[in-house]
Amino acid sequence: MHSIHLHKMHVPKGPNLWLTAISAVYIFSVSLGLFLIFSLWGGSEFSDSMGGSAGFWFLIGGLVVAAGLAIVEKQKS
Repeated sequence: MHSIHLHKMHVPKGPNLWLTAISAVYIFSVSLGLFLIFSLWGGSEFSDSMGGSAGFWFLIGGLVVAAGLAIVEKQKS
């Protein structure tokens, strides 16, 4: 069996951290939006069932960290 060589295609050898960081920003943004919508719609008891203020601050922190990593990785390339 012959191997296939794609000379014009560039595939990075390491992990694609920029794509991972952008994906994390997207996921944290959607999660934060749903958390806020469901907290307003369901009330404080429903908000507490999703982690309350600790869950909210976790989502904010994750969004900030992921955005920071995305910026750093974009500047590297």
